[in-house]
Amino acid sequence: MAKIKNIYLNNFRNFKVLEFSTDKKSNILYGDNGSGKTNILESISLIAKGRGFRNTVLSNLIKNNENNFLIKSILEINNNDYEVDIFLKNDKNKLRKIITINQDSSKESIDFINSSLSFLIFLPEMERLFQSSPSYRRNFIDRLIFSENNKYNRLINKYKIKIVERTKILLSNYYDKSWINHIETEITELGLKIYETRKLKLQSLNQNLEELNLSNDYQFKIKLKLKDNFYDSNINHEIYLSKLSSCREYDKKFGGSKIGPHKSDVSAIINNDFDASLLSTGQQKTIVLMMLLAQCKNLITNKNIEPILLFDEICSHLDSNNRKILLDIINQFEIQLFLTGTEKSLFSFISTNVNLYNITDL
Repeated sequence: MAKIKNIYLNNFRNFKVLEFSTDKKSNILYGDNGSGKTNILESISLIAKGRGFRNTVLSNLIKNNENNFLIKSILEINNNDYEVDIFLKNDKNKLRKIITINQDSSKESIDFINSSLSFLIFLPEMERLFQSSPSYRRNFIDRLIFSENNKYNRLINKYKIKIVERTKILLSNYYDKSWINHIETEITELGLKIYETRKLKLQSLNQNLEELNLSNDYQFKIKLKLKDNFYDSNINHEIYLSKLSSCREYDKKFGGSKIGPHKSDVSAIINNDFDASLLSTGQQKTIVLMMLLAQCKNLITNKNIEPILLFDEICSHLDSNNRKILLDIINQFEIQLFLTGTEKSLFSFISTNVNLYNITDL
């Protein structure tokens, strides 16, 4: 099990200095809006690969009028403690995030931490998951995939780079046909891998959601489906590559690529009857929490991964259905949670193994 035992922030976001223990199973951060609760969750998410769950420009993480920030934490993995430091380094006029593990920044140390850590995240805007844009839903599913495969972001980033490279080639007056054929072959291979990975993730979620409904009296039954005007089970390398080639003039005119996994969407059919987009925000929150519970179950049962949960402003629209799901997450699994909300009283239903911190007073 991975557990964060304490957090120290210096010149991070709105905090000059902040330090507190996080050694309990449930760590509840409450306080006024704007007090920095979400900033603390963001600092924790930076321990993993990338720029945190906000994907923020790194310079914006530094407190105003300061030159750098420092995040320090003690990370317990399999009963061993590791000191983690995170800060920025200016490398050829470009800021890079640096992580050291026991003062070691070697690839082996970073790979060890990355392979030992997994985060599942809830943000308030997810309450409108099925009324937001297709890209937001794709990113939500991709984040679930990343929680079990931290190399998945390389696949996504490489695909995006190749799409941009192809667009630049198409916009040039003269280009080498063999070179664009090579780029399109790479895009095809990467695109098919992304399609297949997302398809398998949705199948896994559907299976785990079905199993959860068999053992719990939840309000909704959910069936997730990949929506894509191009992709289906018959698509292979030859068909994909041919279609990509035939779209060159269209893509030259409009940019990007007319086909590919960046055009996909995800739908959810509720109780075999209607689309999740018709649900209220509170009901959509139920769907999201059920999906996170299903992924939690999958990680622990099938992947031997115990995620850390970062749930921001979790108490809005927390009716009896959503409270039950949240308690099931807390009670069923031996995992660490970080929960934020505006008032202490909102968390009265969580009674054991809890740290409570009033961020307004820190």
